[in-house]
Amino acid sequence: MIKTLTNLGFLILLFCGYSAAVTANPADEAETLIQELAAEKGYPADKLRTLLQGASRNQQVIDSLNRPAETIHTWKTYRPIFLKQNRIEAGVAYWEKNRATLDRAYAIYGVPPEIIVAIVGVETFYGKRPGSISILDALYTQAYHYPKRYQFGRAQLKAFLQILMEEQMEPAMAMGSYAGAMGTPQFIPTSYLSYAVDFDGDGKRDIWGNDADVIGSVANYFSRHNWQKDQLVALPGKRIEPGQPYYIEPAQGATKPDTPLNALASAGIAPTLPTSISPDALATVLHLQGAEGAEFWLGLNNFYVITRYNHSNLYAMAVFQLSQEIRALKNGAAS
Repeated sequence: MIKTLTNLGFLILLFCGYSAAVTANPADEAETLIQELAAEKGYPADKLRTLLQGASRNQQVIDSLNRPAETIHTWKTYRPIFLKQNRIEAGVAYWEKNRATLDRAYAIYGVPPEIIVAIVGVETFYGKRPGSISILDALYTQAYHYPKRYQFGRAQLKAFLQILMEEQMEPAMAMGSYAGAMGTPQFIPTSYLSYAVDFDGDGKRDIWGNDADVIGSVANYFSRHNWQKDQLVALPGKRIEPGQPYYIEPAQGATKPDTPLNALASAGIAPTLPTSISPDALATVLHLQGAEGAEFWLGLNNFYVITRYNHSNLYAMAVFQLSQEIRALKNGAAS
């Protein structure tokens, strides 16, 4: 009984401490963050204070976070959102416009142009739809006015203040999504600090208006997540029925490849393997519900790397198939 009461008391204290953290006066919480960042980075506290004074609670952010998904997408409903002719054609135009930069990114990072182009195509339609919400407001709201996102919001707000100081940016320049994703590639602030690069050497890491920095940053992100140059992304698999080896229910969440292709081939799931790929390369079985029923795919390492950008099999497949359509149209237009 004493142990039970002790544990109960600990849980009450823990809950109260958490509640205090997320319900305390936002100004006091912000000041704590300012002092913490000033101590760690040596930034002038008054400068940080001035930056945060412009932040405000945004009800649209809260409404968007609270709004439940109207539907749970399957591949049948998700694919048509991104595999549209106008997005494919705009991808070819973006590639042509940035050909030299994409080629340089491929040479340095090993990530092919069509994958980089498809990422920015899926994320923001090649920079045309980056979001219209102040990143400062979005993160301030999540940190101090939305308890369920307190830890994320505070960490990202801290990183965003660091970006403003390092890049000498004004908060009004940084617009993005209600969740705090920024610019053409939709990096959250911690990803920006870790992966954004100044790819044109102008002293700035501008993922809002500079295509070179966008391209270099996306390529660096994939490279740092173990993209394998000139390796395949996914292979179509043969249909698997419930009860057969390796059958899996449809799932959006990504899993790391863990089954050798030769094992899948022995089970009659893998197609004839291309000579460019090792038979002991690891894959994961993907089950998607497409327009014509069940589709089975074999996701390889590079497919999993795409899911590090967004942890969804549907997202990664949309990027992969959009990249293939863009490359096919570009090659067809050039022939």
